[in-house]
This record gives sequence, C-alpha cells and structure tokens, in this order.
Amino acid sequence: MKRSHSSLIGLSIIAALGIGCGDADMNASIEEMNEGVGLAESGQLASAESHLKKAVSLADDNHQAWYGLGQVLEAQRKFDDAAKAFASAVQHNPQDAMYRYRLGAAHFEAKDRNLSEAQTNLEEAVKLNDRLYKAWFYLGSVYEAQDEPKKAAEAWTRSATLVPSFGRPFTKLGVLYIKWDKLDLAIKVLENGLVKVNSNYTVVDPVERSDIFYHLGLAYERKAQYDKAIEMYTEALTLRTDNIDARRQRGFTHAEKGDKENAIKDLEAFVKSGGGGDAFQIQAANERLLRLSYQ
Repeated sequence: MKRSHSSLIGLSIIAALGIGCGDADMNASIEEMNEGVGLAESGQLASAESHLKKAVSLADDNHQAWYGLGQVLEAQRKFDDAAKAFASAVQHNPQDAMYRYRLGAAHFEAKDRNLSEAQTNLEEAVKLNDRLYKAWFYLGSVYEAQDEPKKAAEAWTRSATLVPSFGRPFTKLGVLYIKWDKLDLAIKVLENGLVKVNSNYTVVDPVERSDIFYHLGLAYERKAQYDKAIEMYTEALTLRTDNIDARRQRGFTHAEKGDKENAIKDLEAFVKSGGGGDAFQIQAANERLLRLSYQ
C-alpha cells in the first residue's frame, strides 16, 4: 500500500472535516472509513477492505470511502473491482482529477481491460490537472495499445518532463524509438533518465534505473557497439541481480564478441533461472549454447 499512503491519510482528514456531521449514517460511514484507512496504513489490506466496504454500504455518497476502497483493492491487484469503486467515487465527485486518474489506470490494468474508459478518464484527469505525471504515463500506454505511437510519445514525454525522477516513461520512449530504429534518439532519451544531480541519479527507483540500463544495452547492441552494450547490461544487473533480460542479452552479446566463456556463463544462468517463463527466449538461449559448445 506504499504508493497510496499519503492520499489515504489525507482522505480521513478531508472526510472528518468536509462532510456534514448531522447525518448519523454518514458519521458512521466516516468512522468505518477512518478505521479502514488506519488498517491500510499498517498493511492490513483485507481488514481495511472490509471496513471500507461497510463505510460505503452505510453512505453510498461517501466518495472518499469509495476512493479509499479503490486504492485498497488496487494495492491487492484487484483492478476490476478497483475500477468499480473508483467509478462510484467519480459518480459522486466527477471533478476530482485523482479519482479520474485512478479510474483510468484501473481500467487499463484490469483483466477485462477497457481502453475507451481508460482514455476518457485519463484525458479528463489531465484536463483537470495537467501536472498528474502518472496520468500522462498511463495515457501514453493507452495510446500505445490503440496503435497511436506519436500520441503515446507525446504523453510519455510530458510525464518524464513533469517528474524526471519517474523512470518508466523514459523506458517507454526508449523502447518506442528502438522499435522505430531511431537508435541515437533512443540512447539520448534513455540517458536523460540517468542524469546525475549532486552525485545522485535523476531516476530514484533502482528497478526503474535497471530497466533503463537494460534498454540502453539493447540500443547499443543494435548499433553493434558490443562493449558498450555489455557495460549497460552489467549496470542493469548490478542494480537488480534478477534482471533476467539483461542476463540473457549480455550472454548473447558476449557470444557476438566471441567471448565464449562469459556467454555460456550468462546464458546458462538465464536458462537455470527459468527464463521468466518465456519459452521462446529459453529455446533461443539453449540453441545459442548448443552452437557455442561446438565452437
């Protein structure tokens, strides 16, 4: 529930101050909601869900409780149910940008993905507050899924510009430019996510930085700059030892360089790890290992 803590804390304060206290059902709903918020903050998500469901049953128009319920369901990756909760929050307060953003993101993440609803709500979210960088990120992902890559690139660029410490839009842009074979542009964009300020990287999350280094490796590998590619894959693995994609590609790149020993070491480690369940990549790694054994 880490990502939702601050908004859930704010939720209880707003509810306590902002809803009329003369309504017994609403007061009871607020009490249940605040109990749910407290439980969510301590990581007790199932209990939090129970209290928040009771809160909305007591007062269907308690939109903060619906929003809190949506966050708790989202934290449990119950995105379809989260979308329903956020939709109720939006129904009672359609001008709240965060409600719109969360609803759009839930529609995108849901098993029963609804791109139309995701787009409508995310576009409304950034219209209400154009500084919602994660809304821009998800909007870019919606456009990508709808085969509108230029609009996706614009949205991801907006996200990265607003909050450069958020690494995911840099990766998305890099992947897009690699796909278009604009390798120099891909490298430039990805490196923008690795700018250092006072000895600290712009992108804070080490997992996100690992992904950026991995995709930089792909771009350099495509340019046949194998030493540079290996350097990037190694950086990715230093940040995240379980970055199996970086392990696999470093093995392939060592093989391209003729470094049989290191190629075998990386490719065997990739296969032994289960290859992320990707049968195609496991087969490719095994085939390369077989060729290496005859060299």
